[in-house]
Amino acid sequence: MEQNEPAPQAMQPASPTQLPAALVREFDGEHLEARLADAVRLSTVSEDGWPHGAQLSAGEILAVNATTLLIALWPQSSTTANLMRDGRLTLSLVHDGALLEIRARAHAVAQRQTALELSVFRVEIESITGHRAKYAEVLSGVTFRLYEPTQVLSRWREQIATLRTFA
Repeated sequence: MEQNEPAPQAMQPASPTQLPAALVREFDGEHLEARLADAVRLSTVSEDGWPHGAQLSAGEILAVNATTLLIALWPQSSTTANLMRDGRLTLSLVHDGALLEIRARAHAVAQRQTALELSVFRVEIESITGHRAKYAEVLSGVTFRLYEPTQVLSRWREQIATLRTFA
């Protein structure tokens, strides 16, 4: 950062423990087609204490309400093992021109769900911090391109329907 540029500012959402209403709608499982390229960064604590990164797609996350999410994860993944052991996680995503950092705790609610035998976790939000610079706007976060969008969208719908059973 150059000397004359102001330092980035942390901005707090309306509530430091609740998702903004727009994000609850974004993760309601109803708008999957509009979110085919979006990813949410999921960070957990590895067994050796280092951050471990993963990505969630729109078909793997469901907002139950402004303070609770359900997520579906690969059962044999390091992320699942980390959550089973420790439960702490951070979700990072772009919203309203800022980077949102959502700290939460997760606990397993089901195993071997859907044809993929996914693990389901209930995520309780503990804090939300928005990071915003006075001189710039965050436009996007992690995105990806699906190789077979029709098949993936079908699988996502099944996964969201399964997550809804735990809401």
